[in-house]
Amino acid sequence: MDLALISLLVLIAVILIGFFRKINVGLLAVLAVTIFGSLIGESDSSIISGFSSSTFVMLLGVSFLCAVGITNGSLELLSKKFLQLSGGHAIVAPILIYIIGYGIAAIGPGCVPALGIVSALSLPLGKSTGYDSVMLAVIGEIGSFAGRFSPITPESVLIRSLAEPQGITGYQGAVLIYATVTTLVLAVVAFFFFKGYKIHGKTSGEREQLPPFSRDQILTLLAFLVVIVACAFFQRNVGLISFAAGIFLTSIRAADEKKVFGAISWSTLLMVTGVGMLMEAVISVGGVDLMSTGLASIMTPRTAVAIQGLSAGIMSWFSSAIGVVWPTLVPTVGDIAATVGVSPNGLISIMCLTAAFAGLSPASTGGGLILAANATDPEFTKEKENKLFIRLFIVSALMLIIIVLAALLGLYSIL
Repeated sequence: MDLALISLLVLIAVILIGFFRKINVGLLAVLAVTIFGSLIGESDSSIISGFSSSTFVMLLGVSFLCAVGITNGSLELLSKKFLQLSGGHAIVAPILIYIIGYGIAAIGPGCVPALGIVSALSLPLGKSTGYDSVMLAVIGEIGSFAGRFSPITPESVLIRSLAEPQGITGYQGAVLIYATVTTLVLAVVAFFFFKGYKIHGKTSGEREQLPPFSRDQILTLLAFLVVIVACAFFQRNVGLISFAAGIFLTSIRAADEKKVFGAISWSTLLMVTGVGMLMEAVISVGGVDLMSTGLASIMTPRTAVAIQGLSAGIMSWFSSAIGVVWPTLVPTVGDIAATVGVSPNGLISIMCLTAAFAGLSPASTGGGLILAANATDPEFTKEKENKLFIRLFIVSALMLIIIVLAALLGLYSIL
């Protein structure tokens, strides 16, 4: 059997085993690449070279700074202060939670921290406004799906590192515009899907008395601002600068170092870098080329973008976009674009969007966080949990179908 085909089967097996056995895909990927590499005669040093130290530093640095903001309460308090701007008018709540999701993701931490914050805020906000807390969480997460494509987020840095070796540049502005417009439309769809239009009037209860920002929280928010300026205007590495800012904050006791390390998602870091090692082996034996050829063979200039998007979305229902989907599919863009005769910008844009929105699936990060947040409600029964699981999967599928249909109409090939 062809080594390229075997490598793809190994990759698929790793993803499926990780999902059904609830094992970190990155750890399985390290095991798989060690065995596969040895069988095809790769040296240990060659296998280890597949570990991307730059990606690791980027993810760890941003995660470290974000963990500071979470553990000392600065990000949560900032979000609550934004929510108070509603002035008691319930209709403003969905708009504010969208802005919070978008803003927190866009300023540097990326999607995952924003998902956690909006999911946590959706339950108390839903109780005070009368809105379905799941609707608020979905709209907030939709906002973060757009914000994650600002140029300084881990997601953007990862996609750029995969696209630039193929000579693909200049697509980031188009992706951010497509993502923002798409999320605004789908946020409205979610509002009507959950019958948010039935809620009227003002929020119930008195407004929560929030404390002023402490010295440590002010310094933390300033650190985020410094990172944004350094990356946006001075082209500094987002991971390195974030790491430096986080270390500075812990060194002046703005956050508890032990709590910060405990808040970092080490499993995510291992997932991304572990799959990256396996992907390097898959690429080296021609697995990505084989996949590109297979996808291109069933594509036409009219259907290429939609098929690429559907593939990314289905994969993301059961795995991480940043850890599995983008490292697997972005390397195929150059060959597919050249073979089929379509713009690589459209292909990257669609896979960014579908992989993100499929994350509302309860088997993925976004949906899982919504489930976890609602599980803290004393009234949340096992029956409600099962119903919510199905609802989230339906919402995820609906979002994916709408985006793919838009791609078939050529709406992601305009810019």
